[in-house]
Amino acid sequence: MAERTPAPTNRMPIGEVRRRYDEMAGNWRMLGIIDWLLLVKRLRAKHFASASGDVLDVGCGTGENFAYLARADLVVALDLSTEMTSEAERRARQMGRAVAVLAGDAQQIPFPDDRFDTVISAFSSCTFPDHVAAFREVVRVTRPGGRILLLEHGRSSFGPIARRQDRNVEGVYERSGCRNNRDVVVDLAEAGLVATSHVVSHLGMMNRITIEVDGEGGGSV
Repeated sequence: MAERTPAPTNRMPIGEVRRRYDEMAGNWRMLGIIDWLLLVKRLRAKHFASASGDVLDVGCGTGENFAYLARADLVVALDLSTEMTSEAERRARQMGRAVAVLAGDAQQIPFPDDRFDTVISAFSSCTFPDHVAAFREVVRVTRPGGRILLLEHGRSSFGPIARRQDRNVEGVYERSGCRNNRDVVVDLAEAGLVATSHVVSHLGMMNRITIEVDGEGGGSV
């Protein structure tokens, strides 16, 4: 099994991360194909189908999660990239789904404390310049008794793949602002959070994480 070690903190300025994802937004159909090839659609469906009440999708991208939020009473979606939010709005219209989509920074979520019953995020924390601030913001806007559902990729548990990720991580990061060899459990711990449930698949590269928010507004075991 590959040794898991924390990756360096992301250093790219938030404006540069925004620019990278503005450039990628037009390729959302290709992103959907990649989702299908890697069976990620199935992971999204499994993990997000239980999201209920008022739901916030942090780092919504082009709206890939919207199809799996049938139990939500209200869906609000947030992404740093205005080009991504435009594509997400288009997807919501095509689905006939009412989604409030807005541009904003996960490190400074523009909502009051305890606003949402469920907060979800997929493949976003690898891009946050300050993941501790972002995770703490996610907890802040989640109501006591609510849940945080994260679907994240990270460093493989299979040695050859992990070593390849380590070799290529700087190039991937410079192209996309994504540091793909992070250990999300370590990242959560740095924010003072522990998963209630953690399911690992795809040779350790896919992580389905649930965090229950306690009465103090914090993540609990």
